[in-house]
Amino acid sequence: MRCLHICNDFYGSAVHKNLYKSLSEHLTSQTVFYPSRSYLSVPDAKTIAIANTKVIHSKPLRNYHKIFFRNKINHLFNDLEKKTTLSKFDLVHATTLFSDGALALRIKKKYGIPYVLAIRATDIDGFFKYRPDLKYLGKEILKESSHVVFITDALKNRFLNHRFIKNDSHNVSPKFTMIPNGINSYWLNNLAPKKDLEKPAKILYVGTFEKRKNAVSLINSIIELNKNGVICELTLVGDGGSLQEQVENMANQHDFIKYLRRINNIEKLREVYNQHQIFALPSKVETFGLVYLEALSQGIPILYLKNQGVDGLFKFNVGERCDDDKVSTIAKKLQYIMQNYSQYQIEKLNFSEFSWDTIARTYTKMFKKILE
Repeated sequence: MRCLHICNDFYGSAVHKNLYKSLSEHLTSQTVFYPSRSYLSVPDAKTIAIANTKVIHSKPLRNYHKIFFRNKINHLFNDLEKKTTLSKFDLVHATTLFSDGALALRIKKKYGIPYVLAIRATDIDGFFKYRPDLKYLGKEILKESSHVVFITDALKNRFLNHRFIKNDSHNVSPKFTMIPNGINSYWLNNLAPKKDLEKPAKILYVGTFEKRKNAVSLINSIIELNKNGVICELTLVGDGGSLQEQVENMANQHDFIKYLRRINNIEKLREVYNQHQIFALPSKVETFGLVYLEALSQGIPILYLKNQGVDGLFKFNVGERCDDDKVSTIAKKLQYIMQNYSQYQIEKLNFSEFSWDTIARTYTKMFKKILE
């Protein structure tokens, strides 16, 4: 089986690279095509090398391509035709509905090659919200696809309930498949039992400091809890984002808030996880959130937002869901976790479901079924 992966965020996300590495052991060959941007340098080939896999980047996209979407797809399609023989592929795998799916649709129309596509939070919160002019194109991409992959049930439900899709959901939902992202094997090989709650409770945040991550709201919830006599501590790990300076300033004003920069060493990061008893990331527009799984692998219950990230992924109670991102809501849920710490059933999770090899086998089985 010869597969073409169209991956809009190949260089920026380790998730796709991990998937393609695992798939390389199951497919005859694969090619990854990703758009390059004029404002980003092309990565060193060694940093993105994958066995049995050819990686191709496009001619740089221009700023106007952000507005003229169809022009962007023409640009990418013409460039891809020049750089590879499209007719040799058996299947196309697009990692987003719009940016990658539109290109997969062009390939199918000209070469008759079936395609699988994934739906991500950026499709719903970005394109559906800001590009309603593309909704009919989105529906055509869905109609012509062979399978549609969702990473979580929460994302699938958000998609089905969107006003652009709701009336047509019965036509596309039979194609839906839920396949989660995987987690680095390091975490699977170093699982830890659930922690005992200490006093003061130690809460951990890992991520960037973009507004949608709600780190400031989390900090304010910790301040509110301490003011009300619920003594707890917060550690923030990460950097980047428009609110980083504000986060640092807030952390410096309170002894119970500690700010650490990004930790790249996975062993040191694991040590930090194991020094805490609660993981909190009340993030919006979260497609999956691997950090939730990292925390759970270390026996730490999690706090997350409704219909975001891992919401609906687990059959067991492994944390608390916030219905909104208000400071009072986050504080209330954190206090609930502290008061009911023994009820979380993290030990029942089967982490092998999140190994990249298991996930690659699931994708391969799906690919083969399409080509039967």
